Amino acid sequence: MVMRFWRDWRDRRDRVPMRQPRRLSRREREARQRRLLISVIIVVTVLVVGLLSGGAIYEFIVRPRQALASVNGTAITRGDYWKLRKYTLVSQIQQYQFFAAQNPQYASYVTTLQQQLQTVKDSPVDPQTLQQMIDNVVVQQRLGTLGLSVTDADVQQYVAENFAPVPINTPTPSPTLNPTAAAWATQTATAEAAASATPHGTPGTPRAAGTPGTPGTPGTPGTPATPATPASPAATPATPAAATPVPSATPNREQALATSTATFGQYIQSLGQAAGMSRDDYIRLVARPAVAQQKATDKLQGEIKAVQPQVHAYHILFATKDAADAARKDIVDGGQDFQTVARTKSIDTTTAPNGGDLGWFPRGVMTPPFEQAAFSLPVGEVSQPVQSKFGWHLIKVVAKEDARPLTQGMLQQLKDSAYQNWLDAQEAQLKITSTLPATPTPAHEPFQAPAGAPPTPIPTPVPTPNASPSASPAHPASPTAEPTAAP
Repeated sequence: MVMRFWRDWRDRRDRVPMRQPRRLSRREREARQRRLLISVIIVVTVLVVGLLSGGAIYEFIVRPRQALASVNGTAITRGDYWKLRKYTLVSQIQQYQFFAAQNPQYASYVTTLQQQLQTVKDSPVDPQTLQQMIDNVVVQQRLGTLGLSVTDADVQQYVAENFAPVPINTPTPSPTLNPTAAAWATQTATAEAAASATPHGTPGTPRAAGTPGTPGTPGTPGTPATPATPASPAATPATPAAATPVPSATPNREQALATSTATFGQYIQSLGQAAGMSRDDYIRLVARPAVAQQKATDKLQGEIKAVQPQVHAYHILFATKDAADAARKDIVDGGQDFQTVARTKSIDTTTAPNGGDLGWFPRGVMTPPFEQAAFSLPVGEVSQPVQSKFGWHLIKVVAKEDARPLTQGMLQQLKDSAYQNWLDAQEAQLKITSTLPATPTPAHEPFQAPAGAPPTPIPTPVPTPNASPSASPAHPASPTAEPTAAP
């Protein structure tokens, strides 16, 4: 029965005629080809749009948000770096343009900086700018350790004073308009004001930053600065001329505030076009860090006392510990004079001619290892070798005083270094990461003697025997023959 069913099914299959495919008309074939072409175009378009969208998303969203550094969890993004770097370059361009008006030599630097401005996004990260941004975050995070804070009112006062033609709050000195703000405000003022306004002033002195150089005397070229290390925008501005011409009658406070507001608006407009920085960006990246730095500096400098414990010490600097050990043995066990050894063996060329004399100095001037050893060392003893970033020291303290007045030079040195020393100490306590490799420290940096160190003595010229009169016309040679005694 199964075999019969199979045969019947096979016979019926063989009897059914094969269906031939229907021939398509020309119109149908063309329509099918058009549908296929449209499908291909749609697929390609989707792929291209996807690629372009992905590139745009990366360029305008992902890349600007990439972290170049982090300070205790606070990210410093590439987008903020671009803005501050452009701000720095634009500031330098304005400064060099002013100097170029007096000395054409600076025109080439303007061109160089303008080229750098156009390629900020594609150029390697500038270490000075990134370090300044790290410093700005650190000072704002650690300002509370000094019992200080920055309020919106502080920032508003900074902006008002910074762009006012005259000081608004005399009792509290504040930074005045910087050269860049003055130049930009002048460019956007009226033609009459622009003709009579002249930017002045000297850029601030930030950490690891250059200066625009010193214009030369008439007929003598000036000394140009290196454009690669521009002045830091967050540094405290100097005191240049006002942004707009000061009229014959000094404006009152209300007039000064009105002028400041107008000038700041013009400045932000120019800043947006030149550096892509908005008003909020300027407040966040420039104004607020500057206020924090100024507050910390004022606080730290105000705490420096004019009378402090001090030591009078000598030192000998060596490149290796073995050399320091050998010299100490010669001094302690061999009885050699400390100053004599310093003159002959110290690699510190500044103090070696003085026998290693550093003069009187308080705490906060020398490096921590050196300072700790000097202040703990009994008078008259020679220390064990002390290592610092300069090398290996032998220290001898010859006198101590618990309350000794500071010299003017030492007081100024303490004031100048107070903020940077505090900032370095705060950074050492924070977790800071950076995409830039750390700059290698030289094996032995030049030793910096304190401000009170005795000056290097000038060697006394030794007269040359049988000197020719023509060799020194102002000092004729003495006659070689002895006078004949009188009979």
